[in-house]
Amino acid sequence: MERGLYLDERLTPVEALMWRPGTDPPLSACFGSVTFLDREPDPDVLRARLAAATESWPRLRQRVEHVPFPVPVLVWADDPDFDLDHHVRWEHCSGSEDDVLQRAASLVAEPLDTDRPPWTFVIVTGLPDGRAALLQRMHHALTDGKGGIRLSELFVDLEREPPAPPHDPFAVEPEPAPSPSTLERAVNAALDLGAGAVRASSDAVRWVGGGVGDPGRFARLGTDAAELLRSLRRQVAVIDSARSPLWRERTHQRRLVAGSLPFAPVRRAATDLGVSINDLFVTAVLRGAAAHHRLHGHAVDELRVAIPVSTRADHRAGGNAFSPTRVVLPSGEGLTAEAHLVEVAERLRLTTTERATAVVEPVAALAELAPTPLLRAVVARQIATVDLTASNLRAAPFALYVAGARIEATYAIGPLTGTAANITMMSYDGRIDLGVHVDAGAVPDPELLRDNVVAAFLELCREGAAAT
Repeated sequence: MERGLYLDERLTPVEALMWRPGTDPPLSACFGSVTFLDREPDPDVLRARLAAATESWPRLRQRVEHVPFPVPVLVWADDPDFDLDHHVRWEHCSGSEDDVLQRAASLVAEPLDTDRPPWTFVIVTGLPDGRAALLQRMHHALTDGKGGIRLSELFVDLEREPPAPPHDPFAVEPEPAPSPSTLERAVNAALDLGAGAVRASSDAVRWVGGGVGDPGRFARLGTDAAELLRSLRRQVAVIDSARSPLWRERTHQRRLVAGSLPFAPVRRAATDLGVSINDLFVTAVLRGAAAHHRLHGHAVDELRVAIPVSTRADHRAGGNAFSPTRVVLPSGEGLTAEAHLVEVAERLRLTTTERATAVVEPVAALAELAPTPLLRAVVARQIATVDLTASNLRAAPFALYVAGARIEATYAIGPLTGTAANITMMSYDGRIDLGVHVDAGAVPDPELLRDNVVAAFLELCREGAAAT
């Protein structure tokens, strides 16, 4: 079969929305992670595993290209000059873990080479006691957090010395598949868009036809449309400002600080208090942020938090399956820890049922028609309404290895994309690792913010213990 622009080769509307403003550094949707290893990984083994991963998921060999006509569209296309060594680098560092964390924050902030697939791995050696670190940077158009964890399964192991891979896929270069011409891509893009319009029309006809047999559907339309409009106003067309009186500035300065605590007490507290681990996490972030404001002479009653809601229903590697949501949440001022947790849990429950999350793709598809400068301005205005992002990821509950090195901890670097802070929780092998990624020009003393969030976690764990 000849290669053409099939539906799965186009960026989805949400992925295109994240990619297009990316040339403006403050709006970059790059994210990453720092994985500390108990020893240096074997270079040959790691290269072979990563080479195999690019064969298992060919998107790692593709770059984003713009097809300008007859309709403008962004597509994934094979990089004809793909070279694994352009994406995997080794660096020596004789400094501390904090130096590695800052190197990782700088890596995520670096401009992408848009002529290559949008990902980079850096293996840092020379850490004390023979340890090492693996730094990862990817653009969000490539995958989301959960998809990235699934992707890592292509190169991590369950044991330190697994059986060797059968061959190095780069030992013999395969004959490249014929690339589609610009005209072929354009024609197929138009056909894809046309097919989408036909499907939408067909769905509308079926909906109206169904309404003839169920007249109550039309009666409910007014109520449903009004609720959808209210939801869109809350999620898509926010016009007021962010709530923090302290985190006002936005700069290009980046800092990453890390924190850790045991997973078992957090899980037990969530169970004892009748909430989810995510509810407890978001509450700890809010209480930590409120304490951070108080210690800098500011009071804050509420904060607007961006929380990605996963819609992933499979275990595939890569890709994006989430809905971005924004919710104003109480900071916890004047509330006991337990009362605050109950209030946050209820608001988060309502957020996950927002009608607007069901129309994220169509809204993003409309944004594809906007000129890039206008899109940048709109995105910047909407992002300015958000104080921070909180994201919760779950990795393996047991030890994993990378080319013979055991993973000790992984700290996620969530994208700032114009916000003051992104706090991401990663649970792995009986521990919780917190990656606190901040705009250092907006958030003073990020270590204090990290300490306050950890302290809030421990406070909530005590509340859980007292409830039993």
